[in-house]
Amino acid sequence: MNWELFGMVAGMITVSGFLPQISKGYRTKKLDDLSYSLNILVGTGMFMWIIYGININSIPVIATNIIGVICNIILIAMKYRYSELQKKQPKPIIKSNNNIRRIT
Repeated sequence: MNWELFGMVAGMITVSGFLPQISKGYRTKKLDDLSYSLNILVGTGMFMWIIYGININSIPVIATNIIGVICNIILIAMKYRYSELQKKQPKPIIKSNNNIRRIT
C-alpha cells in the first residue's frame, strides 16, 4: 500500500471538514457560535503537526496541516470581520402599544 497517498487522502478528508463552516459563514455572514478558543487551539495543534512533519520529513503531514492552519485563519478572520459588522448595524426598533423601544 502507498502510505504517502493514504496519508494525503486522510489529511484532505480531515481538512475538508472546515469547508462547510467556511461556506456557511460566508453565506450567512454570521459566525456567532464559532469559538475563538477552539480555532486557536486547533490551529496551534496543527502548527505543531507541521513542525513534526518537517522533523520526520512527511509531506502529507506538512501539506494537510498547512491547509488546516489556513482554514483556521480564514474562520477566525471571518468571525472577527462579521462580528465587527454586526456591531455597526443599528438595533431594530419595535413599536407596540404606543411604546417604542430598542431591542438590545
